[in-house]
Amino acid sequence: MKVGLGKTLVSIFYLYKSKTEFKMDIQALKLDLVEKIVQTEKTSILFKIKELLQNEKTSDWWENLPIEVQESIFEGLEDIKEGKVFTHDQIISEAKQKYGF
Repeated sequence: MKVGLGKTLVSIFYLYKSKTEFKMDIQALKLDLVEKIVQTEKTSILFKIKELLQNEKTSDWWENLPIEVQESIFEGLEDIKEGKVFTHDQIISEAKQKYGF
């Protein structure tokens, strides 16, 4: 897989992904979390979740990000899971070859 330094973080798929699909992903995540909460017997985890929710700000910084940025971050995380990553040395080597420094 050859990827240049200027690879865009947002794929065509994510450019056309609707907000409805994204909200459905969030709903699936919520349902998954509810299921895990119901199944856990660890009191410490439940108290941590309770504390997290009590400390929740009315406006989360994530929610203030444009949907395109959120989707781009999710795509980056998927790339990491799939091993589509480059080491620092690989990037520096490519830059040296391309720009001669």
